[in-house]
Amino acid sequence: MSKANVLLIGTGGVGTVVACGLVHNGSSTVSVVVRRDYEKVKNDGWTINSVDYGNLTNWKPDNIYPTVEAAAKGQEFDYVVITTKNLPDVVKSEDVAEPAITPGKTTIILIQNGFDLGRPFIAKYPNNICLSGVSHIGSHNHNGVINQISQDKCMISYFENPNIENSVQEAKAKEFVQIYSNDKNNVTYFPDVKYCRYEKLLYNATMNTTCALTGVDTVRLKLSGVLESVSIPAMYEVIKVAKADGVDLSTDFIDFIVKSCDSGFFKPSMLVDVEKGNPIELEVILGNLLTVAKELKVETPTLTVLYNLLKATQFRMKEGKGLIKVPEDRPINDAEYN
Repeated sequence: MSKANVLLIGTGGVGTVVACGLVHNGSSTVSVVVRRDYEKVKNDGWTINSVDYGNLTNWKPDNIYPTVEAAAKGQEFDYVVITTKNLPDVVKSEDVAEPAITPGKTTIILIQNGFDLGRPFIAKYPNNICLSGVSHIGSHNHNGVINQISQDKCMISYFENPNIENSVQEAKAKEFVQIYSNDKNNVTYFPDVKYCRYEKLLYNATMNTTCALTGVDTVRLKLSGVLESVSIPAMYEVIKVAKADGVDLSTDFIDFIVKSCDSGFFKPSMLVDVEKGNPIELEVILGNLLTVAKELKVETPTLTVLYNLLKATQFRMKEGKGLIKVPEDRPINDAEYN
C-alpha cells in the first residue's frame, strides 16, 4: 500500500511529538510547517527528550516547510493535522490550513484545546471529514528542544458532518488511529467526541481560566479559597451544559481533577501564556461553550463572568503583541448607564 501523505501544522511541544509518532509508525510521509524556528530546524532538526521515544538529536520528519503555501505547492495531502494554539479571534485555523486542504479529499484532524472546534471547518469544507484529537501530554518546545515528560495519549473521534455518512467518518477516524498509533504512544478511537471535549473542559474552562485571570498557580488557587468559590461552581455549570447537550458527566470528575493538581505548584497553560504576554485560547475554551449554553438555554453565571473578565486580559495580550492599537487620546464615552 502507498503511504498516506500527511501535513502537520504547528510544531510546538505537542505537534512535534505527534509528528514523531507518525514517523515512528511508518505508514505515512510526514511533512511539517515550521514558522518561528524554521532555519534552525531545517538545518539541525530537533533535539527531543521524550518519555516515549528516548533522546533524539537532529531529528527531522520527511519534509520541513516554512509556510502552508510552500508545503501545498505541487502536491495534495490525505491528512492535515493542526496542532497550533486555537485563537480564532487572532487568526482562524480553517483559513491558515486552506492552501493544503483539497475539497472532498483531505481529512482534517484538530489536535487542539477547546470545544466545538469542528463547526467552522465543516462550514468552510462541507465535503471534508473533520476529526477530533483530544491529547493528554506533557511536552514543551524551547528553541527547537522538545521536552516530553508524559506519554502521548490521544483519543481520536470525529466532529459529526451532516453531509457525510457517520460510518464513513468513523472509518476514517479509525484509519487515522492506525497511521498515528505505535508501540510507544497511546492513541485510541473514542466514539463520543462531545464527551471527550466536555470532560477536558471541566479543567480548562474552570481552573485554567481562573489561574490565568488571577495570576496564581493551582496550589495558591486552593489556598486563597478561589478554587471553592469560583472554579468549583464553574465546574458544576460545565456539567449542567453537558447534560443539556446529551452528555452525562459524573461529579466524581471534579474530585479527580482537583486532586490531579495536588502534585506541585502547577501553572496551567493559560497562565503561562499570560505570563509570556501571548494571547489565550479564550474563545475556543469559554466562548464556544457559552455559545452552546445559550443555544440550549442553560444559565452559566460563573463561566460568563470569567469569560467577560478574561476578555480584558485578552485585550491586554493583543495590545502587547500589536494586534490592537489603543488611541493616544482617550475616546469620548457618550454611553449612558442609568
